[in-house]
Amino acid sequence: MRHKFLLFTVILGVSLFLNPGNLFAQVTVTSSDSLNCTTTCTTLNALLTGDNPTDAGITEDDIYTALIPIGFTFNFYGTNYTQCVIGANGNVSFTSSLAGAYDPWPISSAILGNTSVLNSICGPWCDIDIFYTGTPIGTETYSTDGVAPNRKFSVTWCNCSMFSCGAQRIITQIIMYETTNIIEVHISKKQVCAGWNGGYAIVGVQNAAGTAATAAPGRNYPSVWTIPPTEAWRFTPAAGGASYTVSSIPYAPIPYESSLLYWYNATTGAYLGTGTTQVVCPTTPTLYKCGAIGCADTSFGYYMVTPTGSITFTTTTVNPTTCGGCNGSITFSGLTPGYSDTVRYSYNGTVEPAYVATVSATGTITLPNLCAGVYSPITVTQGTCTSLPVIDTLFNPPISMTGTSTNNTFCGLCDGTITLNGLYGSTGYTITYDFNGVAVTTTGETNPSGSLTISGLCAGTYSNVVAAISSSAAACVTPAIGPFIISPPPTPLLNVISSTNPSQCGFCDGTITITAVIPLSTDTVFYSVNGGATVSTTTIAQSDSAIVLTGLCGGVYSGFSVKIGSCLYTVDGSATLVSPYITPSFDTAIHFGCHGDTVSFTNLSSTTPPGGTLYYIWTFGDGTTDTSLNTTHVYTAQGTYTVTLVADNHHCDTAYSVVLPLLHPLVASFTMDTNLICQDKLITFTNTSIISDGYYGTFLWSFGNGVTDTNKNATYTFLNTGTYTVQLIATDWVPCHDTTSAVVQVDTISGIALLLTDTVICEGTYITYSSLYSGVGNTGNLWNFGDGTSLANANPVIHAFDAPGVYTITVTADYRACPDTSISRTVTVFSQPSIYIGPDTSICLGGEPLTLSDNINAGNPLASWLWNTGQTTSSITIVAPGIYYATVNINNCYASDTISVASDCYIDIPNAFTPNGDGVNDYFFPRQMLTKGLVTFSMNIYDRWGELIFQTTTLDGRGWDGRFNGIDQPNGVYVYIIDATFIDGQKEHHQGNLTLLR
Repeated sequence: MRHKFLLFTVILGVSLFLNPGNLFAQVTVTSSDSLNCTTTCTTLNALLTGDNPTDAGITEDDIYTALIPIGFTFNFYGTNYTQCVIGANGNVSFTSSLAGAYDPWPISSAILGNTSVLNSICGPWCDIDIFYTGTPIGTETYSTDGVAPNRKFSVTWCNCSMFSCGAQRIITQIIMYETTNIIEVHISKKQVCAGWNGGYAIVGVQNAAGTAATAAPGRNYPSVWTIPPTEAWRFTPAAGGASYTVSSIPYAPIPYESSLLYWYNATTGAYLGTGTTQVVCPTTPTLYKCGAIGCADTSFGYYMVTPTGSITFTTTTVNPTTCGGCNGSITFSGLTPGYSDTVRYSYNGTVEPAYVATVSATGTITLPNLCAGVYSPITVTQGTCTSLPVIDTLFNPPISMTGTSTNNTFCGLCDGTITLNGLYGSTGYTITYDFNGVAVTTTGETNPSGSLTISGLCAGTYSNVVAAISSSAAACVTPAIGPFIISPPPTPLLNVISSTNPSQCGFCDGTITITAVIPLSTDTVFYSVNGGATVSTTTIAQSDSAIVLTGLCGGVYSGFSVKIGSCLYTVDGSATLVSPYITPSFDTAIHFGCHGDTVSFTNLSSTTPPGGTLYYIWTFGDGTTDTSLNTTHVYTAQGTYTVTLVADNHHCDTAYSVVLPLLHPLVASFTMDTNLICQDKLITFTNTSIISDGYYGTFLWSFGNGVTDTNKNATYTFLNTGTYTVQLIATDWVPCHDTTSAVVQVDTISGIALLLTDTVICEGTYITYSSLYSGVGNTGNLWNFGDGTSLANANPVIHAFDAPGVYTITVTADYRACPDTSISRTVTVFSQPSIYIGPDTSICLGGEPLTLSDNINAGNPLASWLWNTGQTTSSITIVAPGIYYATVNINNCYASDTISVASDCYIDIPNAFTPNGDGVNDYFFPRQMLTKGLVTFSMNIYDRWGELIFQTTTLDGRGWDGRFNGIDQPNGVYVYIIDATFIDGQKEHHQGNLTLLR
């Protein structure tokens, strides 16, 4: 294969920044020298456009500077400006009225519409305070640099402290470009003061109306962000300046004009020197940079130096003669004879040592001893010139392979083979193939004739057989051959030839023998027992090719098959193994008793075939057991019991049960028509006893008074009162006895008497009644008073009558068994008299006398009177006021009446009152209940200064309420003057003191 390559002469150096952004680089690097393969050095020249910082004049936190000249006309959002104000918080405003004004720091909304930064550049706007510690930390400066029409106005916040977080710093620079009106923000440090103002900061621009704004991505409210790494943003105005687009640019702030220039290899970072020029001699294309310092940062300009010249050559390849051999070569032709050239290359991605050789007289170099593979990239270097890379590939010669196979000798044996032919002799190979679709890898070495046999193969399909030389790093791999099918021989038919039964009941020591196909092979036998699920067992065939299944229990074994390896053989026939069994049995002999029945058990159990030791467990049905051969058991309670005998040989057990009806109940019981009776009454007793097997039994009655009876049922009359225990003894055929009893209460017939405290009374007068009767069998009493009222279960009782008359009182005593008894008495009730001697009245002492009279009873000849004056007539005459009362007696029934006679000729004057609204003594009025016969009345009240404060002539008013003109008067002493005329013509005049208390 031949290739021809040309590398043409190119320009000496290319500025790294040929995109529009590089028009704004702060350090510009150029060169005017030319390089070739023999001229290898050039001089680089650097031009610095730096700033001369002027202090912005910020002397306190959160203010704008005075108006500062920009130095050229700058268009911002379509308006031209020649001056601006610089904010202490990282912003520049074109609103001249803000000069010296407050620069807001709170950030609570995004830039669009935020009135704190109208007509402003935010770069970034955040709360900066260089005076936070009292001593300025950092500087805030500005500068106008360059030559028209490409001047730049920059504002720098250099290492300034953040408010509330004095240890946090910010380094940032805003650059405004003449002519293009582009704005740049270069940030090298912006730390977050999370505890103040939310740590917020905004990078962006906004017009004067707050209707248009552009923010850097991720640098608007409410994002919280931090720098480093450094970043820079460019805001480019649209045509007319109505809006801006923002883009990310390389970080390149304006350095100081006074800075030295520092040269570096931009690729390796190696420092080269200082000055405006630097001589470099690269042998390969190399990027250089020159930097100038500003604040705490460095701005760089870049220049790429590429050595020039040309190398022309072609290549010829020779492949290795054997697969895996390394005797191939690549020859380079067309080179310059006599030069020492260097060939560099990688083999299959691995860099190999450089090959240095002198170009032959015919212009060739040969790269020898190459293996098959990819050689890339390959370059040839002559002096300072290096060719473009080329690629060459060397190939191994193909290996042809054939194969044959042999089948298994037995089904299930893995003794098949595959023999591979046509390989390199005595060489190690890695063999891969698919066995029934599963990938397999093995290794082996060929014989001298180039054959290799894979042995120990099971039946199946072997495909995609590939041989690879194990020691070769190259791909020495044969084409895939196959498939090879290895098959087992035809399957023979197996037979069940014999079986043995288990030796004892429950023993699993039976066997089944079947024919096998391979002596001493490991076989898996499948079968089912009694038609159940298929089970399997693994065993080793005997030397006579028989398979013996051991440890088998009784049952029907069928569905046999045998698997040897992957081969499954069908077995003809089945086998039935018969299990020996145990027959438990016993006889019983029952002996009945009154306090328990005794049963003897005789064991008759046996085994088939006979032999072996049996063990027994008797279960008697009453919660008890026994393990004896024969046994006797006592049942303490009657009942039907299931007796079970379990016979076992510790491998299997069999049970035999017998039901024992041990029931011969004897329960004495009887009923009677009553257990409560009055003496001389007949009681009937009915026998309800239970006796087993229909046996009548014998009975003995005892009535608790020495009298007995032997009839099944009985009757009896108790002549005397009392409590009797009646007993019945029942006897059965065993004989056993049972006794029961009941109590009979015999009550007596009682007499009754009635006692009264009086038989003649006035209406409303109470009488006490009591009755005497027997308490035996008494259940209560009932009183009937003859006036429609009654009372139960009380003795004695008290009762009064509301109307006169003759009443019959009856009391009845109730009894539970004997007849009730009663008695009656009569009571005479006279009317209660009434008396009325007139309403309360009044009298004037010394005036006309007054007659008091009982007009109701005056004509009754049975009536008599007694006055409190001692008089006994129906009326009396009085001449003085007082309390008078009289008592009238009719049939020893009494009634009284009282009259109050008041004085009718004087007034009563109090000396104090308390008008506090509590309802007591709230008014002053000189009359009481006894004041009668008042015709005229006049009352005047004066205070202590003699002023009239109350006046009235009303006979029935409330009087003075302690007020004057509606105003409460103070506590103190007041003077009253009263004049009164009575019905008898008498006049009175009163004057005195009255005390008012609240």
